[in-house]
Amino acid sequence: MTSPSPPRRDGAPLRAVVAVAATYVYFLLFAQFGFLHLLAARGGGGETVQASMLAMGGAGLLASLLTGWLLGLPRGERLLPWGFLACAASALFALSAPGSTSLLAAAAAVGASTAVLTVSLAASLGSFLPGRRYGLMLGLGTGLAYGLCNLPWLFEGSYSLQVLASAGAALLGFVAVRRRPAPESGRELPAVASALGEKDFRGLGFVTVVASFLALVWLDSAAFAVIQETLSLKGLTWGGESQLLGQGATHFLAAVAAGWAIDRGIFRGLLPTTFALFLVAFTLLQASRPSALAGPLYAVGISFYSVALVAYPALAGDGPRRVPVRWRSALLYGIAGWIGSALGVGMAQDLHRIPTLFLVAAGGLLFAAWGWSRQRDLLLALRRLVKVHGTSLALAAAVGLLGLAGSALDRGAFAAASSTEAPQPDLHRGREVYIAEGCIHCHSQYVRPSGADAAVWGPHRALDRSQAPPLPGNRRQGPDLSLVGTRRSPAWNRQHLRDPRSVTPGSLMPAYGLLFAPGDRRGEDLVAYLGSLGTGAEEERWRLTRTYRFQVDPESGHEDRGQALFGVHCSPCHGPEGRGDGPMAEVFYRPAMNLRKGSFWAISWGAGAEPLNAGIARVIKFGIPGTSMPGHEWLSDRQVVDLAAHVRSLASHPDPRGTDDDLAVPQQLANLAGTGKPP
Repeated sequence: MTSPSPPRRDGAPLRAVVAVAATYVYFLLFAQFGFLHLLAARGGGGETVQASMLAMGGAGLLASLLTGWLLGLPRGERLLPWGFLACAASALFALSAPGSTSLLAAAAAVGASTAVLTVSLAASLGSFLPGRRYGLMLGLGTGLAYGLCNLPWLFEGSYSLQVLASAGAALLGFVAVRRRPAPESGRELPAVASALGEKDFRGLGFVTVVASFLALVWLDSAAFAVIQETLSLKGLTWGGESQLLGQGATHFLAAVAAGWAIDRGIFRGLLPTTFALFLVAFTLLQASRPSALAGPLYAVGISFYSVALVAYPALAGDGPRRVPVRWRSALLYGIAGWIGSALGVGMAQDLHRIPTLFLVAAGGLLFAAWGWSRQRDLLLALRRLVKVHGTSLALAAAVGLLGLAGSALDRGAFAAASSTEAPQPDLHRGREVYIAEGCIHCHSQYVRPSGADAAVWGPHRALDRSQAPPLPGNRRQGPDLSLVGTRRSPAWNRQHLRDPRSVTPGSLMPAYGLLFAPGDRRGEDLVAYLGSLGTGAEEERWRLTRTYRFQVDPESGHEDRGQALFGVHCSPCHGPEGRGDGPMAEVFYRPAMNLRKGSFWAISWGAGAEPLNAGIARVIKFGIPGTSMPGHEWLSDRQVVDLAAHVRSLASHPDPRGTDDDLAVPQQLANLAGTGKPP
């Protein structure tokens, strides 16, 4: 190993930060998001998207391996600036591609250029950053990229804006690396050499590192695809502006922390830590009532392994029996990056969830790899532990087995006792308020098993005759409420009770504002009771809304009829022009969406996604779980489709006042690119 390098005078560390940030911005904003949005805006169906993703992935894998070979040639270092230029060119080519064939070629170009850039950059970082702050600089660049990509105006911007911003980032990266760093003796990184051992860059050790990253990328890709297909999960992760800013800040801080940890010799530990964060986050996301904590935990895990992914190839230079740096980079990104992403997305499309067995297998692989890298230390510690505390360990194991046996015997009795417990006080009082205020005279709590009932208000559930009294209802003047907790947020129910016509124009329901008078708990108890209706049926309800078939072609909507309906049913929150500035917009925790931004975060996209008009119609019909966007279940399919046509048109028309910053920037950039208006 060489002595620590003197401070650089050519700005190489700062240029490396810019290059890493530019690369991640290009990948996250365009290769992962913008290109798919572009395909959707150009009318690309599921087959077009799948073919494009196959072309991108195949070209990326082949280009990764080819780049590993080219970097070994005498002038291989020139690949890095050319990689940035190729990325910018492929983005602009995709923006101007006229048809499906050219879009397929653009997908392959995006995959190949991204592979050349990522492999050559990761292999070159040792020459830019052979100092004590190697990890911190990479963490800073990675964190900046994630923070920028989570800015609401960019994340929710039109595909034109995302493409042009990505191309601009690539050009900035080219400027940063067009001049090679001043040559220095050696390529070791003495300050971070303790992060990994010598065997982690050789043979089986290298294989375990690649396998660990493969498992994490596979998991991350599957989870991200599932989130994009599930509206309620989108609302918990990348829902509104405040969440986007929070996620961006979390990403940045976690990335910097990961870089700091690498500089202090912690690398292998980041990978099982990432898995643990993913495990908790995915468990919370797949629970019957997903937790908002899942989003930040997921973001921390992503940042941890993203920094480790870019740091590993150049953590140590070439040496005897080591896998060369260029091949570390090529194989890592080819196998873990491209193959891992494809496997994850494929699993999500086939299963629509992350199987528990796969989580167990991935966790076992990661911890086995970590244990293998530390086998000598672990065996020594285990021997000492058994020698000194063998008797105590045996006794503790015996006590633990007895405790497990006792727990198994008590579980049945505990479950029986729990099932007979009285309702929570507020829910019980809320039910009494429901009865006392006569809600049963207009609302049912029973979805009929056949006809339109099950399709719109379902799923059907057998009447619970053990309730005292049962509340099936018999005069349905208003909607069925048996599953209202899965369809309306507490904030929406609260506002609807206070002033029904403020959120449902023309409603016949009387106002119950007196229930919310200071010191009166009846209103909040009633809101809590309504929120509890449907507990346990969330997933079944979601599946039902996803499989609902419109009786009218979603592409046959009439914009003028939709505009009239929008003025009645949607303008209270979204405003008359869809700018998210209606009188009710600020009442709810997440303000109403500005529908003129050109991007609909709540619509599923990617391979297998339904056309945009159908996705918008589905949101209008059934709302967005986890948010205060309600469904409009009582509207006919024709009315819903007309509304969807008008909502789609809002994003394709310039703002008549010309003052909306969210629209003005994408519009100007789109015009500069010659693409007309944003989608």
